[in-house]
Amino acid sequence: MRVPVIDLSGFVEGVASADEIGSAIDDACRSVGFFAVTGHGVDSAVIDLAHRSALAFFDLPVEARLSAAKPSPNAPYGYVPFSAETLNRSIGGVGPPDLKETYNVGPVGLPPRPLAEMMDPDERDVWAPTVWPLAMPELRPALEGYYLAMADLAATVMSGFAIALHLDCDWFEPFIDVHGSALRIAHYPPLAAAPQTGELRAGAHTDYGTLTILRLDAEPGLQVRSSDGLWIDVEAPDGALVINLGDLMQRWSNDRWRSTMHRVVVPEGRFAQRRLTMPFFHNANWDARVECIVADGERSRHQPVLAGAYLMEKFRSTVTPLSP
Repeated sequence: MRVPVIDLSGFVEGVASADEIGSAIDDACRSVGFFAVTGHGVDSAVIDLAHRSALAFFDLPVEARLSAAKPSPNAPYGYVPFSAETLNRSIGGVGPPDLKETYNVGPVGLPPRPLAEMMDPDERDVWAPTVWPLAMPELRPALEGYYLAMADLAATVMSGFAIALHLDCDWFEPFIDVHGSALRIAHYPPLAAAPQTGELRAGAHTDYGTLTILRLDAEPGLQVRSSDGLWIDVEAPDGALVINLGDLMQRWSNDRWRSTMHRVVVPEGRFAQRRLTMPFFHNANWDARVECIVADGERSRHQPVLAGAYLMEKFRSTVTPLSP
């Protein structure tokens, strides 16, 4: 399935009709929960450098990768070895561990206040420094540059979301001006044999925050679940970035929009192929109070939540327990 494609070039340049962009976003978010953006303004050199650097990181010996391992199972940033995560657990599933390894990068820039002043340990975790590999100092500038580019694009898309919901274009700004977003480099290495029944590169799940921005590579595998329960392959034009809604945005929109279930499969006959993607998970500020945006006469379908606590509860549910 080719997800809806929205050209942001006029919106980014301030010359496109806001109503036209808002209508296109609203249609995509209501029907699929996924859409691709072209004309997004992100420098292809920034994207390519990040992708090359990420591949080089996963080509390092395992000992070098482990020098950047997360300091604890519940810590959010650093290297996560193969099969150490089970995304299906985030929706209460019991699927097997995912056939992937990841490297996670936390917020770039200063936190809203010193870590020592943060009373909630979960908030300190969100703003904890990323663990970088000792053997590859060039990885940090490459991935931080990509993180900042994705953060800028996310802010643009959030402005489009506001317009789509008939709000002022800057309505979301106070909720995302000190966001604790995360960049994930997901590596799906070649497998020695076809996966066993139920094994996936990433189990069925929804994302947790406001939105996700994904750079696809040439290797297929990403699928979304349609409204009638079918799993459909996702395709997008060359150079486009794929955006999907997270659970928090579905709540915020009072279920007007969909946070769509998706997964990454091993296509038949392609278990020996390598795949790498770079999802950017955009989140609201830690203390943002998320209340349903309701139209006149509607009722709120969800109780208010604090964005940070909601995110961490979801994140911790995915950690695969260690064997005794």
